[in-house]
Amino acid sequence: QKNGNRWGPTFNLGRPINSAYYETQPSYSADGKTLYFVSRKPGGVGSTDIYVSTLSDDNYWSEPVNLGTKINTPGKEESVFIHPDGKTLYFASDGHPGLGGLDLFVSYLDEHGKWGDPINLGYPINTNKDENSLIVGASGTMAYFASSRKGGYGG
Repeated sequence: QKNGNRWGPTFNLGRPINSAYYETQPSYSADGKTLYFVSRKPGGVGSTDIYVSTLSDDNYWSEPVNLGTKINTPGKEESVFIHPDGKTLYFASDGHPGLGGLDLFVSYLDEHGKWGDPINLGYPINTNKDENSLIVGASGTMAYFASSRKGGYGG
């Protein structure tokens, strides 16, 4: 947690967020009360799925909930990012129709609290290589992402 200009010590979130399985790539909502993350927990849809947990008023995280088959596929979902608006979800997937490898997608939360069909961000953002780790600024006019396309400085 940040107090002023200083960061406090790190600590493990523990259960129910962390388990004996793989949990990674967390993304907090702007209000700090919702946590999206990627996991290989048993019972998921694919090899890695996106889950969500909410923080109660007494500071306990809820049991993580799989975002379901609208978002998760039998393939890999990775690099989840919840926009500061709290209703725009970006993620990478190789299971939704795309241009090849991991592509970047966006889904919007509707008025009933359900995620809409993922939309492929298309070319020139997505290519036949892997794109992931998208982070979008609060204004929505600037974004950063990783790609394995030719012309980079590594893989």
